[in-house]
Amino acid sequence: FDGLLNSMEGNTRLTPQECFAGILVGATFCDGHFADDEVSGLVAALLRMKLFQRLSEKQFGSTLDKVVGIAKRSGVPALVERCLDHLPAELRDTAFANACNIVLADGTAEQAERAYINGLQTKLKLDPKTCQTIVQVMVIKNMG
Repeated sequence: FDGLLNSMEGNTRLTPQECFAGILVGATFCDGHFADDEVSGLVAALLRMKLFQRLSEKQFGSTLDKVVGIAKRSGVPALVERCLDHLPAELRDTAFANACNIVLADGTAEQAERAYINGLQTKLKLDPKTCQTIVQVMVIKNMG
């Protein structure tokens, strides 16, 4: 039964909103748990974006439920792989910056979180200098 459901779920294409949210859910869940400050940062980041402004509260909740469900059932790496397939190119730097902000929300970056950010940079094929600048800014932003 699980195999059939996972197969059916794997065939549905994720929307740009789901892909973006999935990258941030991955950042929140990459260390194996959802910290309150990370979840708050995730929701706040998404609600500020134009990409999510046209979604109703119900649609927004469904978007998060879907990507969190994929992360819980299939794992963060599988979620991220699905999200990368349909994340618009113009949102890649933005997704990386927001993922860094979430990882650094508690003022530290555990090894799993560092690995997630490093892997994300590679998978998104982002310019290393741009990513270094983004990380530096997010470290400064989250110091206090």
